[in-house]
Amino acid sequence: MAAARLTRTPVLQTKAGTVERQRGRAWMATRERVAQRHGYRCAKCGAVWVSNRDHIDHIVELADGGTNDDSNLQPLCDVPCHKAKTEAEAKARARGY
Repeated sequence: MAAARLTRTPVLQTKAGTVERQRGRAWMATRERVAQRHGYRCAKCGAVWVSNRDHIDHIVELADGGTNDDSNLQPLCDVPCHKAKTEAEAKARARGY
């Protein structure tokens, strides 16, 4: 009989020197503070920002040296703004920038 296989969730590896992503209550408080600072509006298109649908985005990605500081965070609506920014960042990474 074959041994049972254990399924493990992969751990995301971070670059050396990268700031760790905030989590839990601290992140929820940060999300609220950043959204409030922007009047609960998407920083790109001005659409109403909805907490359970939209994103708080790192302007400069943590992997690229960004921080969790409020000045590096912005509320973005899920579609089209956050999706477009994520796609542009992926294309830039693929080109080696």
